[in-house]
Amino acid sequence: MADRAKRNGSKPQRQLVLGGRRMIAAYRVPELQPEMKGPWSVEPDKVAWVDPDTGMACIVRRNPEGHLSGFVGIAEGHPLYGYAADAIPADAVDVPGGIDYAEPCDETGPEETSVCHIRVLGGGDVWWVGMSCNRIQDLVPGDPVHAQEAQRLGIGQTYRDIHEVVGRCGDLARQLKRLVSEGEC
Repeated sequence: MADRAKRNGSKPQRQLVLGGRRMIAAYRVPELQPEMKGPWSVEPDKVAWVDPDTGMACIVRRNPEGHLSGFVGIAEGHPLYGYAADAIPADAVDVPGGIDYAEPCDETGPEETSVCHIRVLGGGDVWWVGMSCNRIQDLVPGDPVHAQEAQRLGIGQTYRDIHEVVGRCGDLARQLKRLVSEGEC
C-alpha cells in the first residue's frame, strides 16, 4: 500500500492527531491541492481514523474541486446500510448540507483517495455514508464559478477546514450509532 501511495506522489503519515483523534493514516495528494494558497495548503488531503466514541471507521477526503467531504462506515445490519444517499430519511441524521453520499467501499481506487477502509483498519462489509462541504456558503477553493455565484447572491463563504470536517464526522458517527440503539429507520 505505501509503495502505491509513493508512486502516486502521496505518502501516508501515521502520527497525526486532529481534534483529539489519532489518525490511522493521513495522505498528501498533490494533484488534489488547489492552485491558490490557503489553509488547505498545509492540510492532509485524506485522513482515516476510528472514532473513539463509536468505534466506527471515518474518512475525510479532499475532492478534485478542493473542498473536503467526510464519511462514516456503517456495518451490515445498520438500519441505513445499503440505502442510497437520496433515500436516507432527512430526519434520520442532521448534518450541514445533508447526506450526499452512500456507497459501498471503493475497493478498486487508490487508498490515498478512495472512500474505503484503510488497510490497517481491516476489511468487512461496510457502507459509507457522507457529506460534502460544498454548499453555497462553503468556500470551494478550486471552483471559481461557485465563488462567483455566492458573490452574486451576496452570500459570504467560509472554508470548512480539516478540523471542522473531522468534528462533523464524529457528530455523524454518533448520530448513526444512535440509530442502531434506537432501532430507527
